[in-house]
Amino acid sequence: MEELDFGFFFCRVCHFYSTGYEQAMRLPLKTFWLMSSNIDRIEAKKDMRAITVAQMAQATPDGVQKFRDALVIEAGEIVKLDGAQDDPRTAKRDEAGFADLKRMAGEGIGSLRTR
Repeated sequence: MEELDFGFFFCRVCHFYSTGYEQAMRLPLKTFWLMSSNIDRIEAKKDMRAITVAQMAQATPDGVQKFRDALVIEAGEIVKLDGAQDDPRTAKRDEAGFADLKRMAGEGIGSLRTR
């Protein structure tokens, strides 16, 4: 390599990861280059997903269901509910807990640390 436009790589990392100048400058050098080298991989993954989703517009109902099932597996379990509160349509709000949250919000975030 004869020449490298570091400004391009720097701006690219800042733009893609939504970081500012100061934050990017504090990155360890290896981390910066790792982040830079993965931008194209992440973009390719997003582009492949977009193509797959576009293809689903012409897929059979069975194909759409298989794609949906694959997405559910890929997403994994985000929240695990148990007991009678499984169905959010029948869930009852915890009024005492809600009042506590309102009180804490009114006191400000700093008051949460003193508990």
